[in-house]
Formats: sequence, structure tokens, C-alpha cells
Amino acid sequence: MNRNTAKNPIDWLLKPDDPGVRYLALRDLIEADAKELATAAKLAHSEGQIAQILAKMKKEGYWEKPGAGYSPKYTGTVWSLILLAQLGASLKTDNRIATACSYVLEHALTEGGQFSVNGPPSGTIDCLQGNLCTALLDLGCQDTRLDKAFEWMARSVTGQGVAPVAHKEASVRYYAGKCGPNFACGANNKLPCAWGGSKSNACFQQTTGRKKDTFDP
Repeated sequence: MNRNTAKNPIDWLLKPDDPGVRYLALRDLIEADAKELATAAKLAHSEGQIAQILAKMKKEGYWEKPGAGYSPKYTGTVWSLILLAQLGASLKTDNRIATACSYVLEHALTEGGQFSVNGPPSGTIDCLQGNLCTALLDLGCQDTRLDKAFEWMARSVTGQGVAPVAHKEASVRYYAGKCGPNFACGANNKLPCAWGGSKSNACFQQTTGRKKDTFDP
């Protein structure tokens, strides 16, 4: 692609005044060489919006307040991680991101694989599950605990091996929020939720080409 074309929007995206935008343009829109891309990535993590978000992270790996991290919207741990992933952040470039990934897996992921807004499995919901699974993969997290999250997401969408809400004695069941298969959501009058479906499907597509980065929490 010719960067010198006067009306080429790539020229605008590659301007150095916004290192985050420049990094994403180099990564996704042109065939930048590895050295140029690595330099741009480092600059985006140290001076751009990625740096601004990381500056607000507590040393333990959370934003705003400890815990599952769904609240407060939209500045808590969950939202900060999702935004970092969308901005192209990577745990390979900044170790603080690895700390944050480990924190959310420790505090928001249940034994059954549900990402929860408040800690217990009953706090699970499709959009959160899809958003966090996708974000963690995009950030370079390959923690084995994510396998449970993928399995819950797949089973809860199809209904395979998941008991109805009323079967409270079952070890694996639906809850008031994530109330049934096919993206049924309690917050959507128990009907399929397009938002939850789109986020879950994005994650399913992402898992077909999982990154080769390693992550040791």
C-alpha cells in the first residue's frame, strides 16, 4: 500500500501524535516489518491510552476496588481488561497485564468455569463470559483455567449437560441470569440476547486461532 497517496486515510492513522492508533494501524492495516511493529507496540504501552489505563491499575492487578471487578461500570477491572484488549495491549509487552489477567481469573472465574459479576456462579451471563474470554485471549493469556470457561460457555449455549434453573440440586445448572440455552438471558425477559450471542460467538471464532503466547500466572 502506498503511504504517500495524498487522500489515503492510512497516512492519517499512522501519524505519530497518537501512538495507540498508529500501533493498531501498523498491526492490522499494513504489512509493517517486525522491528517497526515492536517499536510501535512498546510506545503504545508506554505513552498511549494503554499506558493511561495501566497507570490506574493497583499493584495487585485490579482497578477501582478488589473483587470480581464488574463494578463500577465502566472503570472496574473487567471493563479495564476488555478495553486494554481492544486497544491491542499484550502481556508480553507489559508484565502488569499478566498480573491483571491472573487477578481476574482468581477473583471472577468460578470452579465451574463461569465468569461472575459478583463471585458465585449465579452471577454469570453470556455477554460477560464472551467478553472476558475474548479479551483474555487477545491479551495473550493462555492460562489453563480458561479451558473451564470455554467449556461452560459452549455447554450453556447448547444446553448439553446443563440442568434447568429449577433443578437447584444439580451440580451444573442454569441460573436466573444465564437462564437457558441459545443465549437466553434473565435480563432480556428470558429470551435470546443478541448482545450475549455476539460476544460468545466472537470468542468461539477466536478460539479457532488461539495465540501461541504463553502465560504462567
